[in-house]
Formats: sequence, C-alpha cells, structure tokens
Amino acid sequence: MPIRFLVGRLKRFFIYRVLHVDDTPHRIALGVAVGIFVTWTPTIGFQMALTVALSALLRANKFVGVPFVWISNPLTLAPVYGPSYAVGCWLLGGKHSMSSFVGFIMAASHSGTWVERVSEAWKAMWAIFVPLWVGSLVVAAALGIASYFLTRYAVIKYREHWHRSSPKPPWEKDAPEPAGPDRK
Repeated sequence: MPIRFLVGRLKRFFIYRVLHVDDTPHRIALGVAVGIFVTWTPTIGFQMALTVALSALLRANKFVGVPFVWISNPLTLAPVYGPSYAVGCWLLGGKHSMSSFVGFIMAASHSGTWVERVSEAWKAMWAIFVPLWVGSLVVAAALGIASYFLTRYAVIKYREHWHRSSPKPPWEKDAPEPAGPDRK
C-alpha cells in the first residue's frame, strides 16, 4: 500500500507540476533537466538557488526544476552520491576507494550538534572531493540530457492527447471577458 500511494503521488506531481505548466515543451524540459543536473551535483544547501539561476541563464522554466532537487538531501546521500563517487573513482584510476566515501557518510551522520556534524563532514569531504565532483558531473550530465528528452517527449504527447480529447487543454488560460457598459 505505501508504494502504491507513493507512485500515485509521484504521478500526480508529474502531471500537475510538470505536464500542465503553461510554457513551451522545450522550456519545461530544460527546466527539469537543469533540476536533475543540479540534483546530482554535491551542492546541497545551494541547489534550489543554483537551479533557479541556471534556469534563468539558459532561459528554461525557472520553477519546474526546483522540486527535483529535493531528491538529494541528507537522507539520500549514499544512493545519490555513492554511484557518482564510484564513477569518479573509476574515471580517475585506482587511488581512491569506496571506504573514503563510507567515511564521509559516517561523518555526515555523526551525532552531536549541527556545527560538529558539518565540521566532521567537511573534513571527510576533502578525501573524496575530486572523484565525487568528477563522477557527479558525468552522472548529472547523462541524467540531465536523458531527462530533457524524456520530459519534452512526455509534454508533447500529453498535449497531443489533450488536443484530441478536449476542446481546451488545462494549460491554456482563459482570456478575461472585456468589461463594457453591458457587462459587470
């Protein structure tokens, strides 16, 4: 039951927060791609601002990508950044190991005050900094490109479906009636 509920919520989110957006398919897809790209970069804490800034720079939809950065958070550090770190280690050669990444995760989940946890995480981060960034940029680029084409295709197909089955799609706004002497 919880998985069915989660899938339903994700489906409704994608339909109403992505496919219904009143913008061009290109700008919507580019906004999602920017959000996905930023999600896979180790910039937690700056991801929403970075997504809005990059979207503005690329003339993408600024707000459609923001919810996607919520995928990466302190609870999802290992599943999001672990594969990226492994790709970075593989690309840079054998001098880096997954044990350094596990040390970083343990330091980030260290008990104590927030300042102590951040301090421990930053110390452990320097051991994994280069391979994490290299792997993250490669994985982020691949996922961003794939999400652009998948989202653009989904928006186009969704709008074609609406044009066939409904006279007025929900993303087209109604023009207000002109006010005149006979109208109130």
